[in-house]
Amino acid sequence: MAFVRLQTAQSTAAWRHLPAGHTVALALLIGFTASLRVAPARAQQTVTIERDGQPFLADVGGSRLGRFAPDVALNALAHRNGHTQVTLEGWVFRPSLQATQRDTFDLVIGKAPEENVRAAPNGRLLAVLVAGTLVKELERRGQWTRVRRSGWVADGGLHAAGAAVTPPARPAAPPRGAGAAADTGAGSPDAHRAVVRRRMQLYRAPDSAAVGTLEAGTPVRVTERAGDWVRVEAQAWVRQSEIRLADSSILTGVSAAELRGASDEFRGRLLRWTIQFLALQTADELRPDFVPGQKYILARGPAPEYAFVYVLVPDDKLAEVQRIAPLASVTVVARVVNGRSAYLANPILELVELQ
Repeated sequence: MAFVRLQTAQSTAAWRHLPAGHTVALALLIGFTASLRVAPARAQQTVTIERDGQPFLADVGGSRLGRFAPDVALNALAHRNGHTQVTLEGWVFRPSLQATQRDTFDLVIGKAPEENVRAAPNGRLLAVLVAGTLVKELERRGQWTRVRRSGWVADGGLHAAGAAVTPPARPAAPPRGAGAAADTGAGSPDAHRAVVRRRMQLYRAPDSAAVGTLEAGTPVRVTERAGDWVRVEAQAWVRQSEIRLADSSILTGVSAAELRGASDEFRGRLLRWTIQFLALQTADELRPDFVPGQKYILARGPAPEYAFVYVLVPDDKLAEVQRIAPLASVTVVARVVNGRSAYLANPILELVELQ
């Protein structure tokens, strides 16, 4: 882009009538100069969080503000030392916030150890902020407050406009223990195509628990590099009965405290919780929240909370539930019946699926 420097004349010469051609040229120059002055220097870039749990930092190498959910789109503000500055905006359950006056912030996350930030009240999870994180209030809606916070994210966990934020690395040796190797034949190999050297384990994120395996010789496509790790895609066939469609209507990351504080807002919504199974019990007439004789799970959760939770068990799920060992951790999809029971204010759910 060309730039024009405008300078104020020290003295003004007498005005002279210009030929028509000169007049048109001068008008075009003025219009071009004006367009340069009002055009933005650079369009704002949007980046997307690539990994679940990607750290959100107060500064490059600084303290941790929280962590992001995957596939969250953010506005990029600046870039420094392999990190991108981004702005997080979302909704927080208002009882989890406390007033403060520090720097330019007017609220602080008061719930320990951390609290959720959502795209809308009761909406999709965007991030989790740790207790003590300072935020700026933008607006309020019922029991929810929309907040803003800027921070830094490592470029290795971001994508921008469909490509990695960091420049693509040159074809390298396979990651230690990953088992995938780039084709190193003669000519110019495609850095995105590889073949598995030996049977290997698959990981959802570097250094996390294994989620599956790939056999030796399986062709894969490399979609991202991060240190000694590469992210790959592989094509394969599975039986339709062995999979289920992802349902964006199922809430994740909802706490028991959120249910108790906004029972009416969550009633009827589906959520996914990991709970600790304590016992299968039968309701009696002393429990006004249940029909006498109704089976329900007494549990603690959701992890890492340890509040009591009641999960109603439909007849068609009873056999599955009876096979669960006491103190086992199980993941359930359940519908919210009531955010707080009559006497002890414990959440009441209805089991939809055991996972």
